[in-house]
Amino acid sequence: MKLALLIVGVLIGLLGLHWVSEGTGILAYPHSPLMYLQPMWTYIGIATAIAGGVLTWLSRR
Repeated sequence: MKLALLIVGVLIGLLGLHWVSEGTGILAYPHSPLMYLQPMWTYIGIATAIAGGVLTWLSRR
């Protein structure tokens, strides 16, 4: 169970970081007008990355 929680936490954290980079314009691949340079996706990505970090932290306890 802890291994699954660790894997899910890391993947969710990476997805959140990807959304932050899309929302801020750091990463422009794929160049989709839906997420590119949209501040809303930056905030969603931050919240998602924090949730992934919490899941990862909980798996290590």
